[in-house]
Amino acid sequence: MNRPLATGISRGVVDCDGKSGLSRRSLMKTGAMGFLGMNLVDMLRTTVLSAPSDMAKCDSVILLWLAGGPSHIDTWDPKPGQATGGPAKPTSTTATGIQIGAHMPNIARNMKHAALIRSMTSKEGAHERATYEMHTGYKPLASIGHPSLGSLVVQQKGKKNPEIPAYVSVGQASFGAGFLGSQFAPFYIGDINNPDRNLVFPKGVDDARFKRRVDMLNEVDKEFGHQERDNSIKEYRNYYADAVKMMYSNSVDAFNLKGDKGEKAETIKAYGDNNFGRSVLMARHLVERGVRFVECSLGGWDNHQKVFDAMEKNMSTLDPALGSLIEDLNARGLLKRTMVICTGEFGRTPKINANDGRDHYPRCFSTFIAGGGIKPGTVYGSSDATGAEPKDNPVTIGDLHATIFEALGVDYTKENQSPQGRPIRVVDKGKAIKDLIA
Repeated sequence: MNRPLATGISRGVVDCDGKSGLSRRSLMKTGAMGFLGMNLVDMLRTTVLSAPSDMAKCDSVILLWLAGGPSHIDTWDPKPGQATGGPAKPTSTTATGIQIGAHMPNIARNMKHAALIRSMTSKEGAHERATYEMHTGYKPLASIGHPSLGSLVVQQKGKKNPEIPAYVSVGQASFGAGFLGSQFAPFYIGDINNPDRNLVFPKGVDDARFKRRVDMLNEVDKEFGHQERDNSIKEYRNYYADAVKMMYSNSVDAFNLKGDKGEKAETIKAYGDNNFGRSVLMARHLVERGVRFVECSLGGWDNHQKVFDAMEKNMSTLDPALGSLIEDLNARGLLKRTMVICTGEFGRTPKINANDGRDHYPRCFSTFIAGGGIKPGTVYGSSDATGAEPKDNPVTIGDLHATIFEALGVDYTKENQSPQGRPIRVVDKGKAIKDLIA
């Protein structure tokens, strides 16, 4: 297959917040930079450290991250009739006895395939600390960087498709691999509207010329390796070969929503013709091609003022994307093996403040979870009458992570060793919720 390829001279991708990421073209960057190669070699050469359990019900995970902390009362845990419940009436769903917030008809139609946890609780009420804990399962420490959930899933489960990265972050750079190293870090797609621009030859470079460059680089690296007698050169050459293999692979079509092999216009419209909708649609493509973990982020949930206007706007973006994702995965037979999680770092106060908003509230919030061995059409735990406290079955972030790994067939009590030789459990102090697993 003669796929257009980028040269070894590359650029990175920077999102609107100025965060740097790794594009396919940047994976090819600067062959002489051995130290950079050592950071990237493991990106595409993830090793299976533990064989998947026969008990595994889940193969892949899609995390839809609602950055800012969505109001649980206005999304997954409505409180009709309460003074703090808000003006919008809740929506009935296809799951018997379960209602969710207004403005989510597509999710409501697919709620029979999903479950809700309405008794999530934590103690972190600051965005950065709470986001870190939800992504890693640990509270932030200055002395160590803990691996994210996505990195741990890849470390424990290995690659399904050796031609593409196993952990992909779409639209916004996600948390990385911490002390596990960059071989388990996310591959970042910064521009969802033009993710394949790095597969196009620069002016004056064709396939033959590109291959000559690769051959020349291999010769230079081979000679350099002989001179230095350093095993890192061999590792770097393996990394580069994997990068080239990825760029020639048919699997990279999963990154392209446009063109002859892209999606139909009506499908893009169904997910929501916006950056988040396209990111979620790409996530579906990626798990179809064997990616283990995909994260898509939707910001705008930090609503200290005019919360109800903001919620209506945000849910009009979330609803078609999440609803279509569940519907499509189910229709393709993928939902049973693909877990979809939708959550943020915490909830919002039941009390409506003077600015018609809700403030940070970690004491009680909710998480949507579907597929991947999760019992559908159910609610686990409940909050009190106003959504202020868990009424029964409180669920910690560790419990949520343990449940995810249980479905994946991973022993979440296993320990990794930090660079300082400290044993760090896959999940810190969590216990799987057996009642949620089908």
